[in-house]
Amino acid sequence: MKKAILIVCILIFSFKSYAVDIRYLLDALKKQPITKINSLMVKQAEIGYKKSTDNFYPSISGSASWVHYNSPTNLRPATPTENSRIGATSGSYPFSRNIKQIGVEVKVPLLVFPLFEISKKALELKRSASKKEKLEFIRNEATVVVLNAELEYLDKLKEALISEIGRLKKQRDILKVAAKNGKVAPISVFKIESVINSLKIKIDDIETSKNRVLSAMYTLTGVELRKAANMELIQNPKGSDFLPIKPIRHQLEAKRYAVKAKEAELLPKIYLSGNIYRKFGRSYNTNDPVIRNYGSIGVFLSIPIFNKPLYSDIELAKSDYVKTKFELQQKLRELKSESKELKKDLAVVNRSIQLAFKDVEYKKRLLEYAEVAFKVGRMTEEDYLKYVSDLLTAKANLYKLKMKKWEVITKLAVIFGNDLKELVR
Repeated sequence: MKKAILIVCILIFSFKSYAVDIRYLLDALKKQPITKINSLMVKQAEIGYKKSTDNFYPSISGSASWVHYNSPTNLRPATPTENSRIGATSGSYPFSRNIKQIGVEVKVPLLVFPLFEISKKALELKRSASKKEKLEFIRNEATVVVLNAELEYLDKLKEALISEIGRLKKQRDILKVAAKNGKVAPISVFKIESVINSLKIKIDDIETSKNRVLSAMYTLTGVELRKAANMELIQNPKGSDFLPIKPIRHQLEAKRYAVKAKEAELLPKIYLSGNIYRKFGRSYNTNDPVIRNYGSIGVFLSIPIFNKPLYSDIELAKSDYVKTKFELQQKLRELKSESKELKKDLAVVNRSIQLAFKDVEYKKRLLEYAEVAFKVGRMTEEDYLKYVSDLLTAKANLYKLKMKKWEVITKLAVIFGNDLKELVR
């Protein structure tokens, strides 16, 4: 029973290690720290926008103080009639050397033009962060697909090398018997052995490359693979707009509002300000406790008359806006050129893959002919090994073209903003 459970566990582990498709990896990517970091960047941008709109709300603060004066000071201004009444009744004047107070202060922006532009700027930055998050995620998806394509290329190449090593070993064994019987020179065996060793060295190089790819895949997805995940193209990338320029567009708008915000600093600002305090002290003439409430409310107009650094800030903001505008134009031109080139490359690669398939089939037939000719002594070891090498080269070229096709597909997906889960399965 224990053995059966162990076998089931091994099968489950093997299934998780091997029966993995590309969508499983793309789903795993969503749960990784690199994706969560980008999501937090959007969250921070949203908080930045909320903070900019919070500036429209009143600011309310409490205060408390204790102040000692070198001469009696009034808790609040007293009118002449109040002072006359206190003097007539021999009361306590609201003057004290030590005054304590508690109170509340309120400030409300009524018309502050820069706040409107700052909030619009923050909104554009939030939108830019959202587009950038999508762009970065698709780029990571593309990296996962390319890594898987490279892993598939290495697996196929390794299979081809192992297959040819098996073929060569059969020929070597036949030559050993022939050499033992004196029908061929022993050097023929050595030539085959040398090629087998060279192919084994290539397999070791492939294993090193696989370890690098598997490590990169684990870093991105958190999934430990042993071989390439199953992957098939459903449809080619398509679109009319370019995703990489969308964050820059929103950044450009944000910088336009930044210029307007700086210019708005030159306009008047209107605030409503109010406060109320409760003050405590001891009257200087009777030493009795005195308490007074004192408050005010008013509308204040602030007019900037001269602020030399502000003009420099405006020029700097305008320069940054123009710089980003040119960067957007340059990026758009680059993406148009790159997308056209990649579409042409995709057509060429598809055509080359078809030709490479045919080339592999031809090389297989030629090698079959070479094997027969070599067995009957009508072909030298060098010529036979050349046919073996030609087949390996043809297979390697085919696998490399397939990998290149995935590279082109993923680049187009990033440019057009296509989710890779919609293109592959």
